Amino acid sequence: MTYTSQLKLDFKDKPTTNNLGPLLAEALDLSGLTGAKIDLGLTIPNQVMISGYHDLNDKVAIMGNVVWQQWSEFGKPNLEVTSTTSRSATADLNYDDTWGFALGTRYKFADDWSWSLGVAFDSSPLSKSNRTPALPLDQQIRVGTGVQYALNERMTVGTAYEYLNLGEADIDRSRPLAGTLQGNYSTNEIHFVNVTLSWKF
Repeated sequence: MTYTSQLKLDFKDKPTTNNLGPLLAEALDLSGLTGAKIDLGLTIPNQVMISGYHDLNDKVAIMGNVVWQQWSEFGKPNLEVTSTTSRSATADLNYDDTWGFALGTRYKFADDWSWSLGVAFDSSPLSKSNRTPALPLDQQIRVGTGVQYALNERMTVGTAYEYLNLGEADIDRSRPLAGTLQGNYSTNEIHFVNVTLSWKF
């Protein structure tokens, strides 16, 4: 069982503007935003993961894990404007906490060779009414496989492939004045290929 704590990120900057029209420049001056300092706080979610591993026999092993992530905290960024009319606000982007499940197996088909295969699923942190094109997060499905070869007692080489399907990320947002945004991502996937070298010392 592992626990990963929250990570709080704090971004500070002083925006600069140019080529503003006289009306907009005057509006910024009157609101006290000209020369204001921006402080943006984000929280990377914490997580709890329970994992298991078991050798069925000398050749076959099974493994799996269940993970919970507190995405609801990531969906509450804090924005603070330091100016003549200082103010701060915390938005609620309606993120949901997520659950993930994974199951895998490893098969030793020769003395120095092993083959691994695994699948995983993560629930979506956003509903389609709250999803935005800026961060189109959806449920995730992963399938991976790979082989390893033991060169000797200390050194192992391997290669693996993983397919990640990020879902269609359906968007159906209706906001006053902004109108309605509808759509999805017909191709929302990533392919990973890696080569590894492990050395025990």
